[in-house]
Amino acid sequence: MNLDTLLASGLIPDTIIRMGIRRLLRQRLREIYARGDSEAGQSQMMDLIAELRGSPIAIATDEANEQHYEVPAEFYRLVLGPNLKYSSAYYEDDTCNLGEAEENMLQRTVRSAALANGQAILELGCGWGSLTLYMARRYPEARITAVSNSRTQKEYIDAQARAEGLRNVRVITCDVNQLDFDADQRFDRIVSVEMFEHVRNYDRLFQNLRAWLRPQGRLFIHIFTHHRYA
Repeated sequence: MNLDTLLASGLIPDTIIRMGIRRLLRQRLREIYARGDSEAGQSQMMDLIAELRGSPIAIATDEANEQHYEVPAEFYRLVLGPNLKYSSAYYEDDTCNLGEAEENMLQRTVRSAALANGQAILELGCGWGSLTLYMARRYPEARITAVSNSRTQKEYIDAQARAEGLRNVRVITCDVNQLDFDADQRFDRIVSVEMFEHVRNYDRLFQNLRAWLRPQGRLFIHIFTHHRYA
């Protein structure tokens, strides 16, 4: 029995799994950040930054699709909440279930991003459309463009939008490395939830985002970071 099979069997307590994850994370941090004097650590950090700047915006995008983004929506209906939110939820003290936690986080996201009716909104990395469809329902006069590199995710979002009569959503299937827009298409808001973790060349992506935003536009990013190295 290999490790993946053993982990999937449910025989290992969550406490042990969490300990193993933390150990792997500490090991990864030791690989990235040099131990010893601050000069050595700074040198290694600058080497990492140079490597990222020489990379494409994102790598292994096809592999990511094969692993989990091109999986049929029917599978995710079994493991995600009712919104198929493929990102974190937010549990208030009185939150009773995953559906409520999804709604909490969606509300926090649109509030933090200062979204409003009438805006042109670009969502990068839309997943199964939890935020896309939430924005479309809440802001019917907004024009929403959602980007995913997954064909099955686009098919699911398009079908949900048709079923709900939402006409203000356009879903683009595109690798972020090739993503571009016509000069006359600019956005009031660009929103990205848990997509930047997959990015390597932040400089190049931010140059694109700046070009796609209108002069008074805003960018909202939700990204996981490490409490020590953020």
